[in-house]
Amino acid sequence: MATVARATLRHPVFVVVNLLQFWLVSVNGGATMALPAVSSGLGATSTGLQWFAALFGLGYSLVLVLSGRLGDLFGPRRLLLGGFALLVVGVTVCAIAPTVPVLLAGRLLQGVAGGIVAPQTAALIQLTFTGHRRSTAFAVFLAVSGGAFMVGQLMTGGLITADVFGWGWRWAFIPFVIAGPISLLLASRVLPYVEPAGTGRPDLAGAGVLAVVSFLVMFPLIQGRNAGWPLWIVVMLLAALPLFWTFLRLERRIVSDGGDPLIDPSLFRIRTFALGNAITLLFSLIAAAGPLYLILTIQLGFGRNALEAALLTAPMPFANIGGSLVAAPLLRRFGRGALAIGALCTAASAVAVLIGVTGDASNPLVITPGVALLGGGLGISMAGSMAIVLGDVPPQHAGSASGVQGTGMQLASSIGIAVYGLLFYGEVGSDGGLSDYLDGARDAMMLTLVFVVLQLLLIPLLPRHRFGPDDEMPLADPELLVMPDLHDVPASRPAGSGVQPGSSMP
Repeated sequence: MATVARATLRHPVFVVVNLLQFWLVSVNGGATMALPAVSSGLGATSTGLQWFAALFGLGYSLVLVLSGRLGDLFGPRRLLLGGFALLVVGVTVCAIAPTVPVLLAGRLLQGVAGGIVAPQTAALIQLTFTGHRRSTAFAVFLAVSGGAFMVGQLMTGGLITADVFGWGWRWAFIPFVIAGPISLLLASRVLPYVEPAGTGRPDLAGAGVLAVVSFLVMFPLIQGRNAGWPLWIVVMLLAALPLFWTFLRLERRIVSDGGDPLIDPSLFRIRTFALGNAITLLFSLIAAAGPLYLILTIQLGFGRNALEAALLTAPMPFANIGGSLVAAPLLRRFGRGALAIGALCTAASAVAVLIGVTGDASNPLVITPGVALLGGGLGISMAGSMAIVLGDVPPQHAGSASGVQGTGMQLASSIGIAVYGLLFYGEVGSDGGLSDYLDGARDAMMLTLVFVVLQLLLIPLLPRHRFGPDDEMPLADPELLVMPDLHDVPASRPAGSGVQPGSSMP
């Protein structure tokens, strides 16, 4: 592996890392376009569609921090190859799924695999580059992610619309079933062995308890409406509160024993960290749900095919990238005000959609400006909040802090899908027409405005802070990944340290 000083964007490790990221993001982007086809092909109900949309983020969030820690203990190469192999398995299960439950199981596996892969790709970039080269590399990595998301949407939309071989929604996964193993073989030959740098034990107990808490929240929110909100559903939802308190006690005990917790509760004593994460959770509730229900409105409400829906929403990932990149100058100019700008752009997107669907809207083009604005607003909010949340965290806790934020973002995105679904499907019903879908879209945008208002109320409570011209800003990508990585890799560590090019996996 080349030394840090000589590493370029053509470095084999960087090329392979981007290839793996491309497939991870593209298959997730394509899956969203397949939802209506899944409904007709497998007879999935609205509840099944919500689970399909939410399970990726749920699985991702539950292993994100844990996998970063495992990467420290066993090396990023081993975790990256294992996680990508699990992704191939999950996508293959989805491609051949005969029933909705099997499809959901494959989707959950994809989310877990994504949460394993993400910290390792970032760690390898961290080890390959330094200084401004590292910032440039992460910016390119971000651009690849945005492009992959759009490619996934367009490719899946085109293949489903053409219905090649009559395979319908399965085309969201079939290209990866072919390309995934080839990419995995290439990665096994190119990725270097990096000597593990960590010690200690991962917080498996904390991850398990948090998984149960997440299930107790997600299941009632998604299943409750169709079940008629029986008492046991309400009890399940309420049971999440004491169990979450138990989780916090467990994490405090691990800290007091000198261990490495999944979430360090002491970080929330830092004002910027606590308030910044509250703001992060609010816009993350919007991040996945807002676009999802607009895509469903385009396809099922307006009756447009998957390719048309992909084309109409294609501007969003690039607007997201643009918002992420302009966040740095906005932070240097306005400090915490940059978050307000991001929130106001998100509000403008909701207003644009509300105006577009007013009255007897008959063309889905009225939604496109709002979708693009939403991407830009979320890009500013994500990148800006990361810089502020991590700004006052001690360097030795930076990896843990970014992991907490990334976990919260992904988990909140899954919960947002469930919360928005309560309003959206409450309007649509079982046999909704265009007017019902438009009503659902209006309700979703009104909820977006509520979350934006809550953000705007919290932002003034953040301490005033101005970023200097040399402050390095983290980047946010369309998959809600946290950059830089979740590993405690010293910035000064030479890329050649402990790295053996061409070595086999230990």
